[in-house]
Amino acid sequence: MVIVEDEGVTVIQLRRTLVQAGLKVAGMASNGQEGAEMVLRERPDLVLMDIQMPVMNGLEATRRILETYPVCIVILTAFSTEEYQQQAHEVGASGYILKPITGALLLPQLETAYQQFQASPPTQE
Repeated sequence: MVIVEDEGVTVIQLRRTLVQAGLKVAGMASNGQEGAEMVLRERPDLVLMDIQMPVMNGLEATRRILETYPVCIVILTAFSTEEYQQQAHEVGASGYILKPITGALLLPQLETAYQQFQASPPTQE
């Protein structure tokens, strides 16, 4: 798993929750460009991606990753608008989770997104 999030405290909380749940965190990035590069290098099974970040936003990073590597990317953001959710779906995100979130809510949503991804991975055009 790779976490792409620019808020340090959120990264620490997410990493702790995921590791305690038995997931391996292969890397963490604080902007979309670093995140895309890390995902393409590490080739994780799952990515948590924020939307609003410096250098490159999470939607663009998601689009770039999925152009070359089919992976389950779950957007984790404070933006609850239908427009952002639609954009996330259009670029190929497998899930959309709103912050703030607790581990008790995050883990089942990640599992659902991953199961759906495995059932029908995004097709490369």
